[in-house]
Order: sequence, then C-alpha cells, then structure tokens
Amino acid sequence: MREGNTKVHELELRNAFSDMQPVQKADLRNFFHQLSHSANEQAFRRFLYGLEKRQIITPIGAGVFVFHDPFSQQAAKKHHFSTEPSQELVLLNKEVHEAFPYIKYLVWETRVLHEFMVHQPGQNLFLIETEKEVCESVFNTLSERTPGQIFLDPDRLTIERYVLHQPDRVIISRLITQTPMRISHGIPFPKLEKILVDIFLDGEKYFFFQGEELVRIFENAFSSYWINEKTLLRYAGRRKVSGKLRQFINEKTQIQLSQPKEHTE
Repeated sequence: MREGNTKVHELELRNAFSDMQPVQKADLRNFFHQLSHSANEQAFRRFLYGLEKRQIITPIGAGVFVFHDPFSQQAAKKHHFSTEPSQELVLLNKEVHEAFPYIKYLVWETRVLHEFMVHQPGQNLFLIETEKEVCESVFNTLSERTPGQIFLDPDRLTIERYVLHQPDRVIISRLITQTPMRISHGIPFPKLEKILVDIFLDGEKYFFFQGEELVRIFENAFSSYWINEKTLLRYAGRRKVSGKLRQFINEKTQIQLSQPKEHTE
C-alpha cells in the first residue's frame, strides 16, 4: 500500500482476520502499519473511519469491532437502530421545544420495543426526560395544555390505574447525565443501549417489559441491531447496575458479550 493511501482492498482485509471475530483495534492498527510502515496515527484513524463508512466493520465496544460478513445471514440482517417516530411523538417534541427551546431533553415512545416482543402491549407511552431542575416546569406547562394526560415520575400504582389504559399519556422524568442519545428525524431520541438499560433497571416503571419478555427484548435487539457494548455497559455503570446487567445477559439470555469485564466496570 502506498504511503498516504489508507484504502485497503476489502478481500485482503477479511483474509487477514478471517478467524478473528470480533477484532481488536490494536490488531487493525498493526495490520495497517504493516502495509504502510511510516503512516501516523491520524492516517490510521482515517483508515478506520473509511472502514466504518464503507460498512466493512462496526464498533461494538471499547476498541472492539466486528466485520460485516456479506455471506452471513445473521450479520446481513443487522442494522444500526433507527425508528420512524409517530406523528404524536413529532408533535410532542415540537411542543416541548417551542415551550423550552434551551433545555436539554429527549423524547421517545415505548412502541419502539414492540418489534422485539411476542405479546404486543396495547398501549404506547410517551416519555420525556429532561434536566432535574426543569422537570416540574415542563410538567406544569404541558398539563395546562392537556390536563390529565401528563404524569411527573409516577409510581407503579399510578401507572397501572391512570396511565396504561388511556391513549397519549406522557411520563416526565429526570434525564441522567451522559445519557446515550442522538438526533433522529430532528428529535432528541435515546439510543437503543440506553432504552435497554432503563427497562432492565426500572422494573417499577417498565413492569410490562419484565420477565421472559425482557429476555426476548434483549435477545431480539442484539440479533436485529448492532449494539455498542461499551455504550450499554458504560451507561449501566452510570446507573450503578453494570454488574447486574452483565449477570442478567450472561445467565438469562443467549447473548455472547465480547466486551471484557475489566473494561466496563
């Protein structure tokens, strides 16, 4: 490979790592430098970015990648998580943004988990997570516009009695710092890794996702989408459940984690 040329033929790369799944970043760096001995770290980062952009590899943890195998049916069906928001969520986001243009928040709806479930829930809850200092202000403002439909951090009994059986109910709660989120369709939306941690941790709020259904959600999410284990376990650590989450995945599901324990605790 000529110096400065960071594009490696895909077949050559796959042959080099044919028996390694997943592959460590250090191994990719060594491979790159063998082909371009004087290449610097910046050139390697461009090389790595090119592999991700061309969808040859995808990150699944801290310095850990997997190859997109074009001959693997399991890998072929995996995608990066994305969902089309409902019109109700679009309108809710617009309402929050217009009333509070400078706060940090995210919005999502529980129907995004329905594709992973066998028993489909009849309800779709809307959730707003925002900074602790403004939760009550958001609650008061939205309650004035749609009284009886907005709930501020309700307990399980309130959810069972007043939330689940009515359409368009909105739950407001505190946004955890360093929450994994992204902008999707112009909406600040949680990453799938965050949603998985939240439903695992908060069995009171998400009691309808527990038991065997929780196992199915995790297994189907991991088989359908590329889950970044580093993001998953780091956020679980923020919520002080990384060990419990790892134990649940290892003992209750068929998921094989590639992220070493010492890198995530």
